Amino acid sequence: MGSVKKTQKLTAIVIFIVIIAILGYDVFAFNSAGTEGTVSFVIYDWSHKYPVFTFAMGFIMGHLFWQMRKKAEVVKLMDRVKELEGEK
Repeated sequence: MGSVKKTQKLTAIVIFIVIIAILGYDVFAFNSAGTEGTVSFVIYDWSHKYPVFTFAMGFIMGHLFWQMRKKAEVVKLMDRVKELEGEK
C-alpha cells in the first residue's frame, strides 16, 4: 500500500502544478490580450462552436467526479458475486 500513497501524493503534486501553470498563463493571457485571450473565454467560445467539446467536457467531469470503488472493495464485491453464482 505504500506505493499507492506515494503515487497519490505525486499525482496531487502534478495536478497542483498544472493548475498553477494554467492560472499563471491565464493572468499572462489576460494582461496581453484582454478577456478574449483567457482560458475561460476560449473554453466558452469552443463550447458554442463545437458542441462535441461541451459533451466531451461533461463526459470527462462525470469520469472524474463519479464515485469510484477502491480496488479492495471491487475484489470483495466480485468474490461475493462468485459466491452467489455458486449457490444457484
